[in-house]
Amino acid sequence: MTLTVSTDLSVNSSPSQVEEKLQDKQKALRDSIAKGEPKIFGVTQIVIGLLIISYSIPLLAAERTMILNFGVPWWSGILFVISGAAAIALEKYANLKAVSVCLAVSAVTIIISVIALILYYADIVVNPATKCHEGLHQMCDHQYYATHFSMGLKTTISMVSMVQTAMSSAFTVILYNQRSNFTGYATVTE
Repeated sequence: MTLTVSTDLSVNSSPSQVEEKLQDKQKALRDSIAKGEPKIFGVTQIVIGLLIISYSIPLLAAERTMILNFGVPWWSGILFVISGAAAIALEKYANLKAVSVCLAVSAVTIIISVIALILYYADIVVNPATKCHEGLHQMCDHQYYATHFSMGLKTTISMVSMVQTAMSSAFTVILYNQRSNFTGYATVTE
């Protein structure tokens, strides 16, 4: 802040060149985050998280497997919703701290997504669909249909999780680039 004293002894303050440069950098950070459209990534992550949770509800009627015992769809879906909420909040609070928090949440989301994918595919391998054992009316038994339905749901959920992993990875790269472009500058009004 620059202080100037005029001839009538009044004191005026004006931002210094450093403060003006910092304010310009903060505005540039907000503008660059707005270009990245974190709200779109956030809404998409929330929708994907809710899809995973809702698609896993029918699995409760199927045989309990590793996926249900560990609660994979629920904790991964909830984390996707949290990550999406952080991305939406980033647009409102566009400063380096918010970018760092959102970056950390997105990185954790990638790790959780990969763990969830490993567990989904391990469960599919350990619990394969059964073969058809024809009954009285030339139809397969109940177990055949139940295991195929369960495998189809797990495959669908795992593909949606792959999309989430790709989206979180892309968003994390965008956030990392934004953060690294402005790391040397502190914000004036935090």
